[in-house]
Amino acid sequence: MNELTNNLRVLRPLWRGLPLILLCMGLAMLAAVQYLRYTTPVYESTAKIRLAEANESAVNSNLVKTTDAFSPNNKTGAEVELLKSRMLVSKALDRLAFDVSTYRVGEIRKTEMYRESPFSVNLQLYNALWQDEPFQLEIQSADRFALTTPGGETLNGRFGQRLHCAGADIVIGKNQQLLSAKPGLELQDNYEFVQHSRAQLMQDVLERLDITSVDKDVAVIRVSFRSAVPEKAADLVNALTATYMADYLENKYKVANTTVDFIDRQLQSVGANLARSENSIEGYRDQKRIVNIGQETDTELHKIAEMKLQRANLNMSLAAANDLYRYMRSGEKNVLELAPTFEAFNDLLSNDIVKKMKDLQADRRDLLLRFKPEDEKVVAIDQKMADLNSYLLESIKNTRNALTIRYREIDQTIRQSEQVFVGLPTREKNMAILERNFQLNEKLYTMLHEKKTEAEIAKATPTSSHRIISEGVPANDPVSPNRTLIVLVSGFLGMVVGIGLVYLLAAIRATPTNTMHVQRESRIPLAASIPFLPAAAQRAAYFRQLTTRLELKGLLSLGQKLVVTSFTEEEGQRFVFENLSAALQSQGKKVRGLRIADPQSPDPAAMPTELLLVHNLPLDDDSHSLAVMAGADVNLVLIDSCATPLHRLHELELLVDEYKLPNVYFCLNREGYEPGLWHLLRKRQVRQASWKFADAPRPAGAPATA
Repeated sequence: MNELTNNLRVLRPLWRGLPLILLCMGLAMLAAVQYLRYTTPVYESTAKIRLAEANESAVNSNLVKTTDAFSPNNKTGAEVELLKSRMLVSKALDRLAFDVSTYRVGEIRKTEMYRESPFSVNLQLYNALWQDEPFQLEIQSADRFALTTPGGETLNGRFGQRLHCAGADIVIGKNQQLLSAKPGLELQDNYEFVQHSRAQLMQDVLERLDITSVDKDVAVIRVSFRSAVPEKAADLVNALTATYMADYLENKYKVANTTVDFIDRQLQSVGANLARSENSIEGYRDQKRIVNIGQETDTELHKIAEMKLQRANLNMSLAAANDLYRYMRSGEKNVLELAPTFEAFNDLLSNDIVKKMKDLQADRRDLLLRFKPEDEKVVAIDQKMADLNSYLLESIKNTRNALTIRYREIDQTIRQSEQVFVGLPTREKNMAILERNFQLNEKLYTMLHEKKTEAEIAKATPTSSHRIISEGVPANDPVSPNRTLIVLVSGFLGMVVGIGLVYLLAAIRATPTNTMHVQRESRIPLAASIPFLPAAAQRAAYFRQLTTRLELKGLLSLGQKLVVTSFTEEEGQRFVFENLSAALQSQGKKVRGLRIADPQSPDPAAMPTELLLVHNLPLDDDSHSLAVMAGADVNLVLIDSCATPLHRLHELELLVDEYKLPNVYFCLNREGYEPGLWHLLRKRQVRQASWKFADAPRPAGAPATA
């Protein structure tokens, strides 16, 4: 609760100073309105250009992109910089009549007329120093005018008359078309016109020109220009966009023509290189007898692999035949005891011979059972077996010789076939080089033919792939100054200034608003606090309670002299004195009231049977009041929550210490009362009137006033 009370106490000066705050706001807003009345409004006009996408236009936009290795990635940013360039701005200014500006000169400001000028100026300057300098023109009648040059020379002339001065030739004529369209247009007035230099004019245009991209991912450029004349802003953005489109088409045709000429020259050179590449491949194939290196190599490798397999098989068969031949030769005398293996020599004839020899061997054994070995039958069988053995041995020998011959022939064939691969990497390398050169020349030749076709299409296309999607139009509302914003900001600043003044005044005229404030600022005790009491009944009831509290504190005892003092009359000294006297009298106490009007007024002591209540002089009016206070038993010093400055409390402390004033107490009048400024002024007037009325003779029984 205390915190809420403190916060509200901080905000109370705002309520009291609300009229001052409103006054500051009103003055600030009035100043803003006056500023807006005389300031020159600025209008803005905007045009938008949509750039072509990468896959747009008749040639897919690939002609320049593929031939320019250093093309920028950010196409939109490049186009923005192009539109800002002095070259395009200068071309746009060539289309406009911005070189001469005309103004209507008023008492406070001058206004540019542009197309609304009632006269036309044809100016040829010979003095370069007169560029960007104003010519003063005063049209005196419908036919005559007076012209003042920048050099101070004054010329009188008629409309349509050529005037010659030291630095220029000037012809001023009437704008008959405008005067006919607006018959009520005032012609007689003070005017001014300026011949702009191209450098300064371009600088002024670039400062007010704003070219941006709508979004980094959207290929749309916004061109905006600000001017005091809305038609002038629209004309500039339209002229600049038209110049940009014309420049784009011009560059497009220039690039297309240059590309076509370049491609024609390159086609001749590349065509000759392609023919040489074809002849080189043909001669190398004829020289090396090459049909297809890859296919021939695969065939030879397959053939060699098969022959190596055959040679391996023959090698194994030949080894088996050699082993068999040696085995048979080693056991030629006892062939019937041999058991040769025919794993590699198993033809039908050999098997049949071996079978016959085994049959003859069985017959011989049967004959030996009946005959002796020398018997002619046994000998005949031995001879047959010997013949078969010799035949078999010779057959093995011939087979071994045949296998040896075949092995040698196949081995020789393999070596001859392997000779084909000698120098093969070199042939492949040379062939690859020749084919690569041929392919490069062929691709380049094909690409050049395609680009030539695209360039011819681009050359024949009369339209631009860029588009103006929004033209500039004269604006109806200015963009600067923003009237609503300026008025609101001015009102806000006025409110801030008013709040600052309110708190500044509150700090300057700081008063003790409550009992805590008084006790915090001074060591003199506080005897009582009186709230704001507008009604008589409230005053009577409250002062009856106040007398009781003061009696309990021992301040209203019989035989005491109570002096009521204040610094000024504004602090309620009269109000407290009269109401306190009335309250004591209503309680039936013997009270004697005494008013000190001047230093000659009597100042008696209190009788033991009475309470002497003294209305002292204000401390600011006469120092005699200190003498009255020094002779009192109790001193009640009135301070007002709205009228007594805080430094007065410290002054009273010094007076008490210096003059040893007895029993000094504070009495806070109108505690917590914080009226508004206008209310204080009104109350001051009422109080001054009441003082005059109080000074006049008053009939008995008249009520006291606050």
